[in-house]
Amino acid sequence: MKELSIFVDESGDFGEYTHISPYYIVTLVTHEQENLINQQIEKLNLNFEILNTNIQAMHTAPLIRRENIYKDLDILERRKLFNIFFHFTRKVGIKYKNIIIDKKHKNSLDINSNISMNLSSFVKENLSYFQQFDKIIIYYDNGQSQLAHILVSVFSSWFHDKFDYRTVSPYDYKLFQVADFICTLSLINHKLNCGQSFTKSEQLFFGSRRNLKMNYLKHIKKFNFEFI
Repeated sequence: MKELSIFVDESGDFGEYTHISPYYIVTLVTHEQENLINQQIEKLNLNFEILNTNIQAMHTAPLIRRENIYKDLDILERRKLFNIFFHFTRKVGIKYKNIIIDKKHKNSLDINSNISMNLSSFVKENLSYFQQFDKIIIYYDNGQSQLAHILVSVFSSWFHDKFDYRTVSPYDYKLFQVADFICTLSLINHKLNCGQSFTKSEQLFFGSRRNLKMNYLKHIKKFNFEFI
């Protein structure tokens, strides 16, 4: 049986536009389960152990901001973790799709509708790809019930006979952490493209916009469905 896993992460909310939350982004990371990644995961875990950080999972935004479990790590340690995970992301054979909604002049119903339409269009544009699989499994942590309902509604309407939905913990799946990683970088990139500046923590972490684009974004872009 040929199976496709889709790991979903989001940033933002369905609330009204604010300068703090101007966008809503959904990132879908696809992985064909026949492409085993056991060795890559073992190497990732080993590299994390070598750093002696006692951190087994990646949560990218807090890492950049030096929050939560990363608060005691200096900039060099956090960059090492970031780079290790970046190289892991490049080697696991994923593809991804971003749906980014500008929330200005939109209410929650507009946001819901925009995400649904964009998601359905994405499936339609890549229907021949999805149809080659016997089973399509969505992995999401149910962080936002509105998004969970959209995912189930859209994918079940297209693939009702082979669609499955699973609620998971981000810490249980490295590819869910990849979705979080790409979602975070994509949102930063979108803000920059819209004329915004780095936050202080982003400036400290990446140094410059050119460094972010040349060292990371141009490599991640190769796995975007729109450019494959």
